[in-house]
Amino acid sequence: PLRALRQQLKALKKEIRCREEKVVSSVIQDRNLVLATCIGSSAKVIKDRVFDMVIIDEAAQALEASCWIPALLGKRLVLAGDHKQLPPTIRSETALKDGLGF
Repeated sequence: PLRALRQQLKALKKEIRCREEKVVSSVIQDRNLVLATCIGSSAKVIKDRVFDMVIIDEAAQALEASCWIPALLGKRLVLAGDHKQLPPTIRSETALKDGLGF
């Protein structure tokens, strides 16, 4: 009986995921504006859409690799941020030595 319960639980979890995807997809389908994190934009319901514009706020804080996910979803890309709030995230020692950090 334990094995049968685990299989049933697995099937129920799959059904919940499918239903959630359908609901989210129907909610954002015809929207003019969709907000997501860079990594969140890789979700199934978003990743196959093409947007007129993608805006990445606090772009200096985001790692380049994570920015490519939403950047590839749009026809145009805006990288926004305020240089007086937070310094850029620099992970390269060479870049820091060459003056790209603050």
